[in-house]
Amino acid sequence: MKRLKGILIVVLIFLCGVFVGATLGGTAALMDLVNRTFRGGPPNIRKLLIQRAKHDLKLDEDQNHQFWQIINDAGTELRDATKPVRPQIDAVLEKATQRMREVLRESQRPRFDSFVKESRKRWLEAMGDTPPGEERAEAK
Repeated sequence: MKRLKGILIVVLIFLCGVFVGATLGGTAALMDLVNRTFRGGPPNIRKLLIQRAKHDLKLDEDQNHQFWQIINDAGTELRDATKPVRPQIDAVLEKATQRMREVLRESQRPRFDSFVKESRKRWLEAMGDTPPGEERAEAK
């Protein structure tokens, strides 16, 4: 009986280790996917969409190229369509940023500010936009 009890305890410990390892591994993989996708902005999201369509729909190279063109054209059209309401969107995002900043402790605010600044810069570059008050590099 003692031997069976010892074996069951070892198996239970092993199974707990497998569960914890799978949970941590899955979480790390998900975080990596999210970081690769959203940190790069719209171009990375487009690549992900194309990869998914190519895999799920089994697209050939010609179809893959046509999908890429359609997604890029749609991205350009969406960017142009949102230009008229862009000031309102920016105002809402700025308001949300200020509200979040007020929740933070004084020691957390500089890190939050640099996070917001870097995120905004990456997305504006990815969208082909420039931050308010700055010229585009090509225009100089």
